[in-house]
Amino acid sequence: MRRFLAILPLFLLAACAEVWTRPGTPVAVAEATQAACRDQAALAVPPQMVWVMVRPAGYFPESRCWRGRDGREVCRTVSRWRRADYDLVDVNDGPRDAWRRQCLAAQGFTFQGYRPLRLE
Repeated sequence: MRRFLAILPLFLLAACAEVWTRPGTPVAVAEATQAACRDQAALAVPPQMVWVMVRPAGYFPESRCWRGRDGREVCRTVSRWRRADYDLVDVNDGPRDAWRRQCLAAQGFTFQGYRPLRLE
């Protein structure tokens, strides 16, 4: 349960879209410009996947609970060794996002914040 609560903010943030506006620009044109800048950024700064450690190795507490003969719950906490986890990560994600933001700013758009993602 704690693990779920730890990643919940990431899902909530991932379900938001940036709002970029330019005075007098319709929403459809703004979204098309954002898509064009995103595509240009993808071409200008291609993905560079690198194998990195995403969770270090170490001892982590693990609780095991069961019902005793008298019906009461008995719990035991032991430390277990967990190996490090590795995964491929795109190290160009940040520079690509900066390129996209620069593209939008160069066309007169300003960042206004985030809005909930519309699923259509």
